[in-house]
Amino acid sequence: MKNFLKELKKVLKIAPKQYIILLLTSILIRALLLIIPVIFGYTIDFITVANYNTALLLIISLIIVVLMYRTSEALYIFAYYKLFNKLYAHYNNLALSKTVNNSLFSLSRFSAGEYSNIVITDVDVISTFFTTGVIRFIQIIEFLVIYVYFLSLDIGIFLSAVILSIIMIFVAIKYGNVLQRVNEKRKKSLDKMTASVYTFFNNIKEVKSYHIFDRINNRGIEQVDDYLDKSAKYSLNYNVSNQIFLYVFELFRLLTILYGMFLVKEGLFAVGTLLIIYNYYQKIIDNFTSVLTTNVDYRNVVVSLNRFNKLVEYSKPEETGIILNKNDIKGRIIFDNILYGFRDNPTLRNASMEIKENTLTVLTGRDEAAQNGIFDLLLKLNRQHEGIITIDDYSIADIDDDIYYEMISCARRQSNLFETSIKNNLMAINDNFEEVLEISKEIGLDDRIIKLKDGYDTILTDTTPISQNTRMLLIISRCLLKKSKIILMDDIVSSLNQESERKVLKILERLKKDHTIVIVSNSEEILSKADLILETNNKRIKVKK
Repeated sequence: MKNFLKELKKVLKIAPKQYIILLLTSILIRALLLIIPVIFGYTIDFITVANYNTALLLIISLIIVVLMYRTSEALYIFAYYKLFNKLYAHYNNLALSKTVNNSLFSLSRFSAGEYSNIVITDVDVISTFFTTGVIRFIQIIEFLVIYVYFLSLDIGIFLSAVILSIIMIFVAIKYGNVLQRVNEKRKKSLDKMTASVYTFFNNIKEVKSYHIFDRINNRGIEQVDDYLDKSAKYSLNYNVSNQIFLYVFELFRLLTILYGMFLVKEGLFAVGTLLIIYNYYQKIIDNFTSVLTTNVDYRNVVVSLNRFNKLVEYSKPEETGIILNKNDIKGRIIFDNILYGFRDNPTLRNASMEIKENTLTVLTGRDEAAQNGIFDLLLKLNRQHEGIITIDDYSIADIDDDIYYEMISCARRQSNLFETSIKNNLMAINDNFEEVLEISKEIGLDDRIIKLKDGYDTILTDTTPISQNTRMLLIISRCLLKKSKIILMDDIVSSLNQESERKVLKILERLKKDHTIVIVSNSEEILSKADLILETNNKRIKVKK
């Protein structure tokens, strides 16, 4: 509850204007809904005593109030989605920004299904709850107004309504605890099922080529069955509790009307008052159903917030670090006694190296894990346990991220291309299309692109008919277009065909005059171009040249 209240305070600060507008429209709607039965009840009373003129005026008033109600309802819907959209955009952007601030190790704690459901489904649950909370708050006040009205009529009607409501609230809370536990299991099952769907789609080529659909599908069916079973338990618990509440309240409404008929017979009530009681009891039923839903939704939003906050808590704090002048960066890299990876089986142990500015350095050797670890550390994707990594004598942990990622770029074989056009993939890095064309032509990519049916407008997907060599040239082009002081490339260069490798090396030899370039490779051609060769072996780094 404490964490929930903290989150509520944050939410109110996100969209104060939208909350005020929604609050005012909610008050207007619920007030008009309370007035309508009263006007109608008095109309019936005046008709029964043949006072038709007054009854006609009340009917005209009722029409005006109903029109006001319908108008305010339209305004409420508009205000509702204004608030919902702002909250959804806030939480979605927060989730994505925190994803960027998470290390690879932290992100490894999430499955693809869990992460997708957090960013999409849980964000929707959170935004919906905090938006509908406004009208539900007004409905609680509406309860009090109705109870006060019942008290003004008869103490018996008042006490029966209040006592019944209190009992039902306690029962609702008990059911809510059960529903929360069931919902947590349902969410986990949904994560597994979503991850299974992602795995199936991402590996459809293997499923087809190995003809293993039946085996893969059997696993998927098990996960679907498990989700459906848990979802059914959740729905059953929810609907059973809801029907019990409706049954009890309907029974008490009819008993109250029966008691009211006795009071009418005794001359203590008018017939119109019975209609007001009947309508107000309906509002108690509707509002209590809403309160019950609120209780269930509160349990659901707690689950969603816990899942969402896990993504937030694992991210590193957004702190402004050292601001360096972009033009003053030299690009000298030092690893000093680095311990990285699992402590009992590290990727790098007591690893040290110095890479001077404006050089072409090649990382070679068979220890690919160490080479990948060096790149991950330089990209701030993970942190070392011990030692320090500096650029120009500044610890990279202390350099402001915005500045840091401007000074470094990376091309890796496993890099992904965005599912958009080739042009958009390249211009996402550099929006000057003339420079995009210049790099593409120099690297030999342009000739490949213009042969495609849609040229630079070709949409890149897993099934786009381009070669692996072309994909790697696209990845390298993005890296070069960024114009960073420090350029990192894994063995993507040596994986190119001979002609493409020669063109890329020619560009890198030119760039090393004012860039620090680090390449992973065992290629003799590339090693011959190196100013410095560092060999990774047995989790350490040693100078080979």
